[in-house]
Amino acid sequence: MLYSLNVNSIRDVLKRRGKRAIALVDLPKYTIEHLGLNAMNLSTDLLAGIGRSEIEKIRDTGDRVGCTCLLLSQNEPLPLGDLRGNKGDAGVDRAKRVITAATLLGCNSASISIKSKDSDENFEQCVERMKAVLAHADAVDINILIAPNDGLTEDPERLTQLVKAIGGFRIGTLPDFQAAHKSGDPGGYLRRLTPYASVVNATTLGFTDPSIDENDQKKPDPLEEGLTGLDALAAELEGMMDVPAPVHDGFDLVPMVQALAAVGFDGNIAIDYQGGGDGTLGAMQSRDALESAFESIAG
Repeated sequence: MLYSLNVNSIRDVLKRRGKRAIALVDLPKYTIEHLGLNAMNLSTDLLAGIGRSEIEKIRDTGDRVGCTCLLLSQNEPLPLGDLRGNKGDAGVDRAKRVITAATLLGCNSASISIKSKDSDENFEQCVERMKAVLAHADAVDINILIAPNDGLTEDPERLTQLVKAIGGFRIGTLPDFQAAHKSGDPGGYLRRLTPYASVVNATTLGFTDPSIDENDQKKPDPLEEGLTGLDALAAELEGMMDVPAPVHDGFDLVPMVQALAAVGFDGNIAIDYQGGGDGTLGAMQSRDALESAFESIAG
């Protein structure tokens, strides 16, 4: 299992000014140094206004520090099922540009969502246009992941039908925890989509510190107990391991990870913290909560 950072989690970092300012090119270094993650995912709006050389600098920085960009996501849905030819063609052209940018970043995947009504005619239009997009992706070894969206791809069964109709080993899905929660059957939703996914977007909304028993509020100090050297270090580490994981607000993460485990998912879990406050802290808490959820089902 690989954890990556959806950079949307730490947009607050990019708003810093002065000595604490972080540029887009510095995100790989920030991700590995502050979050301990070796991979990240970007959205296309973050690249607005920058050229080829700047995009390549992000890739080169990632290669140098050991934090690569795995996925580029188109942030606005594309009209690939639109019955108007000019609209649909514009969607295909945009998807191809996203694929080109993903190649420059060194990604292995790009994701899109589709803006379309759900009808048989829209479905067929979308299939034909996605085949054109996929031919472009095949030529540069990029996988295309379809993220669920209202309309044609809202129902997981309909989305899997679309993936099968498009065909090819480079087409897949990008399931999302929040979309799974909104479906009313998060486990079933993820079990349908995850077999076609190489990345799952683990949306989190906020955290509450777990309640602490009054008897545990003050842990013994190893130095006060007379321990020194390695014994003191071991005692301190043991105390740190006893700290419970943060509790996720909004929905239970356990059914989500149970669904991933049930279908044998071992790909990329993208941490996407969408709560308030410090995004870096939220991303760290997200990883702790996800790891705790997986541990809870392991036994």
